[in-house]
Amino acid sequence: MDKLASDYKVLVVDDVPTNVMLVQAILKKEGYTILTCDNGPKALNIAQEQHPHLILLDIMMPEMDGYEVLQHLKSNPETNDIPVIIMSALSDMQSIVKGYQLGAIEYVTKPFQREELLKRVAHRYELFSIKRIKQELENTIESRDTLYSVIAHDLRSPLGSLKMMINAVLLMVDKKSVGEEVFEMLQMINKTSEEIFLLLDNLLKWAKNRLNRQNIYRQQIDINSIIASTADIYDTMAKQKGVSLTLEGLDSKLTGSVDIDMLKTIIRNLMSNALKFSFEGGTITLSSKTDGDYVIISVKDTGKGIKKEDQDKLLKQNTHFTTYGTSNEKGSGLGLMLTKDFVELHEGKLWFESEENKGTTFFFSLKALNQED
Repeated sequence: MDKLASDYKVLVVDDVPTNVMLVQAILKKEGYTILTCDNGPKALNIAQEQHPHLILLDIMMPEMDGYEVLQHLKSNPETNDIPVIIMSALSDMQSIVKGYQLGAIEYVTKPFQREELLKRVAHRYELFSIKRIKQELENTIESRDTLYSVIAHDLRSPLGSLKMMINAVLLMVDKKSVGEEVFEMLQMINKTSEEIFLLLDNLLKWAKNRLNRQNIYRQQIDINSIIASTADIYDTMAKQKGVSLTLEGLDSKLTGSVDIDMLKTIIRNLMSNALKFSFEGGTITLSSKTDGDYVIISVKDTGKGIKKEDQDKLLKQNTHFTTYGTSNEKGSGLGLMLTKDFVELHEGKLWFESEENKGTTFFFSLKALNQED
């Protein structure tokens, strides 16, 4: 038995001292912590105060028989989760059925075999261990996700400021005055800062999602203007790669109720992917249309497309994978997962059409029209 067995408390309830001593001797060798008592009222007090992980309960006892003890245990919210194994000389079917009906998990008839008792208790201990390991893993994952969230949050703000300053410098600088090499370096810095910012932003929001802290805050806004302004961020990077950006039908007003930050995140991720997989001379086209209560937005590229064998896996959970872009760019894979989550929070869906070496179009719908503020 492993060293953690001492954390597992077994309460033995029997009014016959020799029976208690026998069970205690068998189980103590396995390392379990054994609690004992000789009547029902004491058993109920110990269960309430020490909350053992398992109770071995005799039926025929004075004052209060085992069935009554079992009834009290299962009717008390503080003790009804404690598994109970009945150990009794009563072996008729009626007695056994009654024990199960009252909430016992197993019924062992006396005299019992040592190996039988050990196996039954060991099985309950294994379940306890699995549950505890699962809880420890969940706590570890939550701590990790909290750490990711804190790091991403603390880095996001200064990086966002740096990115805006680089954009401003690019607008102010004349290519001829600084030279082609310096200008290209500034463009590369701008591209890299946007990629890092998007990664951190995705990481922060993904961690919040995992911690169930990502709430949706709808606002009535012009959806087309948000799409267009977010796409503008990629104009400089698109020109640097020799890719044209086209906005179709986004000059008209389209008022709807969405979470602005989530919508920006969706567009940024789909734009980033489209640019990553576009060839020089290619085109990225953004468009929107309405369908009942839904707005349907598409991001279309004329790039490398998605292999047929990868298409079925792309939007499925637990199939996280990334591929290299046309200029050997590599992503984290978080963006598409986050995009799908945010679309679904808007009661919409995400889908795509793709043909290898011809391009990909991502579509997403948002239930955004006729929504209350």
